[in-house]
Order: sequence, then structure tokens, then C-alpha cells
Amino acid sequence: MQVAVIVEEKIKDGQQGAYLEHMREMIALTKAEDGCIAYDLYEDADGAGGIVMVELWESKEALDKHMQSEHFTRLVPAAAVYQEAPPNVRILSRL
Repeated sequence: MQVAVIVEEKIKDGQQGAYLEHMREMIALTKAEDGCIAYDLYEDADGAGGIVMVELWESKEALDKHMQSEHFTRLVPAAAVYQEAPPNVRILSRL
């Protein structure tokens, strides 16, 4: 069963460029993983500084494997320096 993940983040003022540079490696490595259907960043259209990661996985097992990968365990915690607060993460199962 497909799984979607929505990660909402608020990036500190002046840090969006550095954050996006940091995430380029994460995005490239994740899109190459087995079971990854989509893994993309979006920004609030109003320019308020909100960033949303939209992920789509073939299964919960594929997502679990991703969350244990070397790049996830290295890059996700390091992104905290760019965030105003911890991200809001929602994991959704397809109906």
C-alpha cells in the first residue's frame, strides 16, 4: 500500500538558500532509492518562508528503509540548524 509523507518546515530568515543547498544531496539520493515514487520540496506561494516536503513511497517498508539510510540519518538531523522549530511530519496511508 502506498504511503505519503508531508513534512512542513519553517526556515529561519536568510537561511532558505543554505537549507536548499543542504537538501540537494538528500533529494538526489532519496529519489534513487527503491520504492521512492516522489520526493520534492515546495515553498509557500505567499513567500512566508514555509517549506513542504512531499514524499510518496510504494510501501511503508520502503519508507522505513529510507528512514534508516545513511543519508537520512546524517542529513535530516543536520538540517535542524536551518529550522525555526522541529518540522511537522504527517504519514498518510493511501485509501
